[in-house]
Amino acid sequence: MSERLTSGILRLGQATPDTTFFEPGIGTGRIALPIVERGYVYTGVDISEAMMDKLRQKLEGKAHRLTLINADTTELPFGANAFDVAIAPHILHLIPNWQTAMDELRRVLKSIGVFIYFHHPTNKTATRDAIGRQWRQILAGYGYDSGFTGGVTEDVLGRLQEQGAELETVMVAELSRESTVDSLMRVYRDRIYSNMWRVPDNIYPQALADLEDWAVQEFPDPNQPITSQDTITLTAAYHWAG
Repeated sequence: MSERLTSGILRLGQATPDTTFFEPGIGTGRIALPIVERGYVYTGVDISEAMMDKLRQKLEGKAHRLTLINADTTELPFGANAFDVAIAPHILHLIPNWQTAMDELRRVLKSIGVFIYFHHPTNKTATRDAIGRQWRQILAGYGYDSGFTGGVTEDVLGRLQEQGAELETVMVAELSRESTVDSLMRVYRDRIYSNMWRVPDNIYPQALADLEDWAVQEFPDPNQPITSQDTITLTAAYHWAG
């Protein structure tokens, strides 16, 4: 899958050996690493130094042209027309002022540059597995809405079209991911994702305890596999920044 995804990004981005890439919310480099390892100039920002440190560890001892900066996507520390390709993998749905983030991406993209957007569910409450659905219900019981706060697919594509971009959409892969109950629960215990960071500290511990209790009842075997279905769909926006 990684090879197909990387090839799809390079094709949509019309990449040459001199193409420069930019990614907001680069995290641990799931998308970036295969491109960086091919020798491209790549710049990433993230608000989490801890996640970027994991990416740095993956590249220890290897030659690369990756630059990592701690920064917010709504206020990028770059001049205009800085990059050939900007990639937004599953981040805009997490940003309340996602329109500002898109404006910043448009600003730093060269006039002939390409914006590559990873689709996200076209509703504000989508989850991929039973544990995620239960987590949403538990948080709702504490009066917390865990739905996406930013722009999902129809929002982002609509804005791109309004701003005159020419769009090309491709489905790169259909994925069936198998995890265990324990590995999925570990995500909640370690509070890995940014949507979990936003849950108030006075709610999170008890909500997690409720989820643990439910999981024990629902899945007595912590090694029981849970399958989630996903598709990877990309849209390339051309002539957006021009």
